[in-house]
Amino acid sequence: MESSPACRPPANTTYLAIGQDLFSINEYVTGQYNYSLHHRPNSTNSTPTSTADGSRSISSFVPSAFMVYTDLAKLNGLWEPTDYGSGVEYAEGALELFPSPYQNAKRSTQSSTGLQIGLWFNGTEGCFSICAGAMDDQIQRLISYLESSRASKIFLRLGYEFDNPAFGYSDDPKMYILAYRKIVDDARKQLSKEALGRVLFVWHSWAAPMATKSLSLAKFYPGDAYVDWIGVSIFQQVFPWSPGWGGRMSDVENVLQFAKEHNKPTMIAESTPFGGIELKQASNETKLYLANNRYNHDDWDRWFGAVIDVINSFDVSMWCYINCNWEEQPMWHEIGFGQTLLSSNARVMAQWHKQIVKNGMPGRTFLAAGSLDNCGVASSDAMQLDDPIRAGGFGLSHFFSFILVPFLVVAGVFFVPYCILSGHKKSRDGSSRERRPLLSNMDAGMLAGPKKPTVDGVAQC
Repeated sequence: MESSPACRPPANTTYLAIGQDLFSINEYVTGQYNYSLHHRPNSTNSTPTSTADGSRSISSFVPSAFMVYTDLAKLNGLWEPTDYGSGVEYAEGALELFPSPYQNAKRSTQSSTGLQIGLWFNGTEGCFSICAGAMDDQIQRLISYLESSRASKIFLRLGYEFDNPAFGYSDDPKMYILAYRKIVDDARKQLSKEALGRVLFVWHSWAAPMATKSLSLAKFYPGDAYVDWIGVSIFQQVFPWSPGWGGRMSDVENVLQFAKEHNKPTMIAESTPFGGIELKQASNETKLYLANNRYNHDDWDRWFGAVIDVINSFDVSMWCYINCNWEEQPMWHEIGFGQTLLSSNARVMAQWHKQIVKNGMPGRTFLAAGSLDNCGVASSDAMQLDDPIRAGGFGLSHFFSFILVPFLVVAGVFFVPYCILSGHKKSRDGSSRERRPLLSNMDAGMLAGPKKPTVDGVAQC
């Protein structure tokens, strides 16, 4: 079977991506590994990735891709770490967290893991700057990063959640389209053939009400020639008590149906159970709903089960889960996201390990590190989450997996990220209580553009 040009995996398979900051990514992998050590199957059969007691290599818990964020004006968090108050963003650092269990034959330095990058445009003002040429130097720097990155694939979300009224694109969708197209055109002209084959352009909707009823997905759409994947956010839409502003399941389905009509692979580009896994940060309205209605309070079925139903119904090709304690991050403290670390809830951790990590769900396979090299097509390198690492005997990788890594896990999941960062930068304060873009408090002077060009008569920037 040949791989898809857009790297769409085979039917009924889904890439797994985890984010959205360095420490949360590290906690996910080490947490899953630690869970496996305490829940070993009773087995005396030793395999290349398991000892006689059934333990597995830590590499088998690394997802297909890591989620990170940056903004076009500064491009912080790609080559070097930065902290916007939402945890440390560091794309290259994430790729360095866990050594690849194998080397790619075509690129000896390539990581077995991909990146899913959210690129902030700063609303219509930022789009005007892009189209007027004021951001050309930054676009060149971005292209340089795409060319040199060790990621196996890069999914670039251009101006993510373009239809979120708070993000500033709604007053001029045409300008968003032009800015999106310019970056794609520049990248396609300047990237090498090999690098361009590793970069996918993602158009990502927030799947909730737009600023006005006159707006639609079609009015923001850059065109099939410019879109490789279509993304959607899922936070509270799967809950029956979701507020009108937060969207409903019909909003999610509308985006996924739009993608189907345009024959584009889909990703859940951002997702986490709003209010927390246990709803400890739930709003008063949510608590009132729960008090007055008979409802299934199972911590897994309530949100995770509902999202998996969406994945199965629309054969979603990538699931990006935000695994973090939002309350500990200044930007998100008391916003309402709550605690969404999988390891914070025993029921959720057990079900995640069973259904996602060990692929115990009939009819659906979740893919891990290495799978993007061949776009989900089975090979000696591509891995499912429960596949063994192809290696023989006890070598250096086994030393890392079975001796050194357990020591580091016991020492604390923050040890490795601190080594990479050589110290943690101070967080910037975030005070708004409303949901807002991750990079919304950037320096306005850096983001402001020159005199606005007109849209009429401009085919591309």
